[in-house]
Amino acid sequence: MSRTSATQSPETPASSDSQRPITYLVDGSGYIFRAFYAVASLTAPDGLPTNALFGFTRMLIKLIQQANSSRIVVSFDLGRETFRLDMYPEYKANRSECPPELLQQMPYFKHIVEAMGLPVLSLQGFEADDVIGTLSTRLAAAGDEVIIVSGDKDLMQLVGPHVTVWDTMHDRRFSAPEVREKFGVDPDKVVEVLALMGDSSDNIPGLVGAGPKTATQLIEKYGSVEKVLGAIDEIEADKSIRNRMKIAQGLRDQEAMVRLSRKLVEIDTEAPLEIHTGEQAVHLQSLSIEALREVLTRRAPDATILKDLSARFNFKTIFDEFLSASTAPQVDILSPVEAYKTIYKDEFPAWMERFKAQSRFAFDTETTSLDVRQAKLVGVSVCWSESEAFYIPLGHVAPERVQLTQDEFVGATKQIWEDPKIEKVGQNLKYDIQVLAGVELEVKGAAFDTMLAAYLLNPDRGSFNLTVLSEEHLGAARLFGGRVIEFEEVLGECETFAEVLVSPATRYACQDAHYAWLLGIELNQKLEQSGLKQVFQELEMPLVPVLAAMESRGVLLDTGFLGKMSEEFGILIEALRAQVYELAGGEFNLNSPKQLSAILFEKLAIPSKGLKRTKTGISTDSSVLERLSLIHPLPAVLLRYRMLHKLKSTYIDALPAQVSPYTGRLHTRFNQTGTGTGRLSSSDPNLQNIPIQSEEGAKIRQAFIVEDGWRLISADYSQIELRLLAHLSKDESLIRAFQEDVDIHSQTARELLGLGAQSKVSSEQRRLGKTMNFGIIYGMSGFRLARELSISVGEAERYIQSYFDRFPGVRAFFDELERQATEEGFVRTILGRKRIIADIDREGRDRGFASRVAINAPIQGSAADVIKMAMISIDRVIRERVLNMRLLLQIHDELVLECKADILEPAVLLVKEQMEGVMELLVPLKVDAGTGLNWQVAH
Repeated sequence: MSRTSATQSPETPASSDSQRPITYLVDGSGYIFRAFYAVASLTAPDGLPTNALFGFTRMLIKLIQQANSSRIVVSFDLGRETFRLDMYPEYKANRSECPPELLQQMPYFKHIVEAMGLPVLSLQGFEADDVIGTLSTRLAAAGDEVIIVSGDKDLMQLVGPHVTVWDTMHDRRFSAPEVREKFGVDPDKVVEVLALMGDSSDNIPGLVGAGPKTATQLIEKYGSVEKVLGAIDEIEADKSIRNRMKIAQGLRDQEAMVRLSRKLVEIDTEAPLEIHTGEQAVHLQSLSIEALREVLTRRAPDATILKDLSARFNFKTIFDEFLSASTAPQVDILSPVEAYKTIYKDEFPAWMERFKAQSRFAFDTETTSLDVRQAKLVGVSVCWSESEAFYIPLGHVAPERVQLTQDEFVGATKQIWEDPKIEKVGQNLKYDIQVLAGVELEVKGAAFDTMLAAYLLNPDRGSFNLTVLSEEHLGAARLFGGRVIEFEEVLGECETFAEVLVSPATRYACQDAHYAWLLGIELNQKLEQSGLKQVFQELEMPLVPVLAAMESRGVLLDTGFLGKMSEEFGILIEALRAQVYELAGGEFNLNSPKQLSAILFEKLAIPSKGLKRTKTGISTDSSVLERLSLIHPLPAVLLRYRMLHKLKSTYIDALPAQVSPYTGRLHTRFNQTGTGTGRLSSSDPNLQNIPIQSEEGAKIRQAFIVEDGWRLISADYSQIELRLLAHLSKDESLIRAFQEDVDIHSQTARELLGLGAQSKVSSEQRRLGKTMNFGIIYGMSGFRLARELSISVGEAERYIQSYFDRFPGVRAFFDELERQATEEGFVRTILGRKRIIADIDREGRDRGFASRVAINAPIQGSAADVIKMAMISIDRVIRERVLNMRLLLQIHDELVLECKADILEPAVLLVKEQMEGVMELLVPLKVDAGTGLNWQVAH
């Protein structure tokens, strides 16, 4: 199976020397500031601020775990006094002083790094970028692989054949293609673009008036700053260059400054770096590459110093965990593969004797397509040891010897696949289970999915691709002479895998099964260490075959109904378009924010005070248009146009085209690794995002139907997150409200407004209670609540304070979650699922984001745990009783099933019984269920 079937990110480059680990060069100063602004206030027992130290340490430990390399080097800036300041006294002059809370922590970062056994290299008068540039250039020239760990765009000028940049905060890796995508030029031209762009954060002027697009255009055309300066007249006459007259004049007036900017942005790759070897200081260039590698190699951590620092900072467990991992015995699983073997027909009987003896094995399937409904099985790879793996070709067009037929393979191995006591390991097993189901093999005993294990360990990492996981957890760059074989490489000019020659197919297929086996060993230990075995074994793995069956089953769609809806919507959309043009006084591009902005704020002169602004001007997003609709009719008409247009294009027209020609049904994909909270997501198509708040959106559900003699059941958990909040917080008032089955939103309104127990609550008052209940779960601020309820911020904040006064258990629970997130770095759900708070922080998010996630993750994640348990339980009962009913869809807190009409009543009772009884809480779980011939009626 192609590894592209799982979420991907650019891969870590492989070392050209199978014995040489990659060198990671870390921008330590970038880590410091990132940590300071990402972690809330923390102090040591003596009052020393420690938030940056805590965040920095956690980030560094995570990097060490992910890098799996013996060479990780950290470089720090040593102050503002550098050679660039001598060249330009205003360099970085606009930067504010280092915050006092961070300044107090600065002396300790180097101590932490060195105590962890990592080399620290810095140079007075130079920046960390120059140290990194000098080291990376020397190492790359010797053929070593270098990964620069930083989010600084300036460092991308260093990218080359052996050098990549890894932005760990966004989990993005930049080799030459990614740099070209970002800057529009090759890495060696990045410095030229940066020189013209300038950099406001470093106070580098660049060419005034030249933004990123213009800078890229000029460098693409002329190649360098010097050549741009030599072509001023040509630029002035070139009509393709925006603001060419202004640009040309700027080049004339600012020639010296542009050249200076070029010098300021260029990283020095020949800094006079001295390396300390023993008691001597040796210039970098005088050191042999072997000696340099030795100097850059990690040492054993200093346990005494780390324990002293832990006590000094009150960090409790993080250094203990690091020391425990550092001293744990390492299993040598990185030796080169001894044998990947092709099993042809004449060898198969002897091989089967070995296969039958296995109680656990990893496997992978190779097919003609990633669409499981049209995929034909080409071969199966199997691995049960660290030193060998096997590929059984079944459908290659030109095999070198006689291969087994599919029927022969199925007949011989059927008992093994269907034996639940024989454990199966793999990557994205859900796909392989469906492939084998297509050839009448039911896989039982699915025990370990490496993709799911990696997801549980770090749900926000972004990519769970087999190649990425192998690099991260196995150091796979050291296997096979430093290369991980990719699907596209093996496929080459062939259209399907069946056309690939068996020899390269064997190496690729066996590698997948082999890496899955090795990852199964490694990740199982990490799950154990992280306290995640229960949620993995009891929830995520049992859910795999349930989801595989749901995906294969699909749902029946009334395409004729959607065809009529499309015609109706087409007429409505055109009428709304004409109405917008009439209100605007002329035609314009309705999809152009710039043109819409000109119509609204210039032509119609609608006031823009207090509206959101973007880099390109005043925002025209939905929230802005909703505000403006109170002032002028055009925004309201445009919002309705947008809503109908989206419904038509995304669902009404798109869904019929996605009905499988092989089954006649619509098949979505349920993703277990798609969210940080543990909730399932849906894709291809996404059926969880059908907007049912509007009448038009809800109508789309009418198209989801059943065959004659069948009925749909829709079963939805009622207020599950609030019920879980009551259970987890143990708040007496919330628990009592649910136990007495009162309207929780009305009850909350009574509590907040001081109304009597028998007082009637108006719809507006109930809306207050509902907004507060759900807003509290998601950490809603006073500002957001004020906007939701159209009240003042002060009044909104009083409501929030009153809520916590009335429900003190909730306040105490949230305080405990924030403590856990700060001190331990993660929070857990009711079944122990982990959300690592440092991993959800991203640029552009406000500082309260991590705090809101820490509060919401255990609640939303626990809701995900509960409904997954319910799905497993319902599926088990259906199988045990051999009932004519089937799970079809999971939509957030709702399950959709179909059943024979003659068992409808007992089927509904069964579903409610299983969903409500799946977990014992301090409050009852409640399920609302409906039935019908289509989803809208049932819901």
